[in-house]
Parts: sequence; C-alpha cells; structure tokens
Amino acid sequence: MYNLLVTAAEGAWDLDSYEYDRSRFLEHTSESVKARFTKLTTEAVEQLKLFPTLFTYEGDDAPVRVGYIRRIRERGRSILIEYEFDETVAPFSFSALAPLAVNLDIGRWEMSRTHWAVKDEDLFEILAAANLVDQSYVGVDRPPGRVEEMRFKVALSFPGEKRDYVASVAAELKKRLGPGTVFYDKDFTAQLARPNLDTLLQRIYLNNSDLVVVFLCADYEHKEWCGLEWRAIRTIIKNKNDHAIMFMRFDGADVSGSMSIDGYVDLGEHSPVQAARMIVERVRLNDLPQNDA
Repeated sequence: MYNLLVTAAEGAWDLDSYEYDRSRFLEHTSESVKARFTKLTTEAVEQLKLFPTLFTYEGDDAPVRVGYIRRIRERGRSILIEYEFDETVAPFSFSALAPLAVNLDIGRWEMSRTHWAVKDEDLFEILAAANLVDQSYVGVDRPPGRVEEMRFKVALSFPGEKRDYVASVAAELKKRLGPGTVFYDKDFTAQLARPNLDTLLQRIYLNNSDLVVVFLCADYEHKEWCGLEWRAIRTIIKNKNDHAIMFMRFDGADVSGSMSIDGYVDLGEHSPVQAARMIVERVRLNDLPQNDA
C-alpha cells in the first residue's frame, strides 16, 4: 500500500509539514481501504506512517518525490502531517509516472484535485519495474520505515551462533504475519549501523514490540548484545507483562535472571516452522480482547 498526496499549493513540498482538510482525506480510495483508516486510531496512524508516499502536485509539470509521513495530527476539521523525503530516490517528472497511472490506481482526473488517497498497490515494485528506483527497494525483507518508529508484533532476541535456526523462524513469521511486523536484526542492517545502538535496541524490545521471543542457550548467557537485550526483557518481566515474553530453549543452560519454573518451548523437539507457528499462536492470543471479569 502507499499514500498518494496531491496538492495545488505551489512549493508545498518544499516545507516539512502540510495540512489537509479532513474532507479531502481518503478521496479516490477504495471502500475497503477507507474502512480501515477513516478513524485515525493509534494503530491506523502507525500503519499510514509505514506506507511509502508519493508527494505530487496537481497537473503534470512539477516533480514527484518519494518519502514517508513521520507524524499525523488531527486538528478539528484538518489533518496536519509532517514528512521527509527518501533522499536516495531522485525526484522524477510526472511524465515518467503517467504511464504507470493504471498500475498505481491513479484515476484519470485524480491529479486535478488536492487530496490524500491511500492505494492498495505496491509502490516500490511498480517504480522499480519502471527503473525509477533500484531493485533494493523490492522484496519481503525491505524495511518499510524507520526502525525506531515501527511497532512490531514480534521481536527476536538470540545469540549469533543460532542465527541459521532463527533466520528460518523469522522467514516463516514474516510470511504469516506480514512485512514490517517482525524485528529480526538482519532486516535492518543499515539502520542498526549507528552509535548508541544499545539505547535503540532497548527501546525496540521494551517499548516497540508486542511479543519478545527469547532464544535461550549457553551462548545467550555470554553474549554482550544478548545481555543488553536481556535487561529490557527482565524489565518487562518485572512489570508483570508475562504475555509479552515467550521463552524458547536450545539447551538447559542457566541464564541469569531466568528461573527453572519458567515455561519454555524445547527447540530440540520442534523445527523452525513449528516454532514459528507457536509464536503466531501467541501473537493471535495476545490480540484477543482481555476479559477483565
């Protein structure tokens, strides 16, 4: 899916924010997609921020930019957005985009009206086919946004020695849960190459993930980065959010902070596909409404 932003305001995309009249939101959008985003719930806002965005002007003369919406705020009868362009994608003319209109679900008269549409098409796949972006933008492992702004259904914590097994689990999870729902470090290699990575990882595991799956073993106990992740995991346990943690074990090694009474999945008895299925089961159970009775 992608956002299509159209405006008649000259130079609007030279700024870092823009305001749409609420009535122009979801024009030229299918009814099924409208139903998902008419109410700007927290979940809807987070999804819209993950979608790549085309920034365009009415008519067919001005350049087109590609980027992401970074913030969405409702203001009475308007919606204010803040955004930034993907600087690795060069601006291109609308004439290069025009032949792709049908594939992009852009109607014949759509570019003559200021509006914000949400389209159920794969923007990067279509742009890559037309050589407007390179092939690195296409594929199931392509991150859909900034990792620190994403909300994950599952985050995986494991030592590098077990990567082959965990990679297979991650691949199966992404098939079942969809792109952008699983934090697996190799999918975010470029974004994780930064200073203060420990702070970012703590944020991902502690605040940005619904379920943290921990692959315990002797190697986990001795790894520096696993230790940093484990601090966030122990905080979750301390806060009694038991539903947000799932233990899986490769062996019976002691890991400081875990207890013999903790439940776990014995990976010696289960394949990566079976492990992924159990993780998905936990995700779906966590999504069910809580019974407070």
